[in-house]
Amino acid sequence: MSKRDDNKLMLAEQVMEVRYLPSGSFLDVRGYVADYIRDSGFLPHWKIEANTVQFRDQPDKVLKEGAFAGYRNAGYLSYDPPTRNFFMDRGLLFWRTLEKNKHYPIPSIERFGARTKVFLPSLHTFDQLNQSVFATIYTDKARDVFGVKETDVQFIVEGKEEDFEVRLFGGPIHKDEVNQHLPFESEEFAKPGLFLDIDFYRTTSLKSEDIPRLLRSVIDLTWKKVESLAEVIGV
Repeated sequence: MSKRDDNKLMLAEQVMEVRYLPSGSFLDVRGYVADYIRDSGFLPHWKIEANTVQFRDQPDKVLKEGAFAGYRNAGYLSYDPPTRNFFMDRGLLFWRTLEKNKHYPIPSIERFGARTKVFLPSLHTFDQLNQSVFATIYTDKARDVFGVKETDVQFIVEGKEEDFEVRLFGGPIHKDEVNQHLPFESEEFAKPGLFLDIDFYRTTSLKSEDIPRLLRSVIDLTWKKVESLAEVIGV
């Protein structure tokens, strides 16, 4: 479980995806790529599908880590990473490992993205969190315009930050509701809290050697955004 400096929990699902120019040659080397990643020791299990090779830490499903490589994209995912840097470190290791294979050169990259879904459990009630989110994001005048007493506040913001496009979704969440958004289990899901879905991506001037720098930047921006929102909302 990732932790903030004040020891409050942050439970997250994180995904990195690199999209590249579709390449039919991948279909001829799927078996090689599957064995190559497994033999590197990165993840022990693979499943070959029509256009993609799926990698995972368990024979039949992803428990904590997974990855994929296909004819038009590749990426890495982590469920409930134990530290704040785990996803970044392992994602970069997967990308560097894939780059080193001798039979499938990475085609021209068209899009890089990294998405974090995070739940911050709270000792406050849902209603208290909901009121705090509304007071942070909106104004009393907005309440007058809406003409209703808010009972479930959510927000969506799209914009640009540094070299990236960003989409931010968030809001308070009822106890036992976060199971609908995160694909793992935790005792903390029995609490209400704040749920955030932060997606950074870039579609211009992309090269394979840029991926490590871009991922580091995105993860730094993501955790800073989570921290600032949690502080101002008072989770």
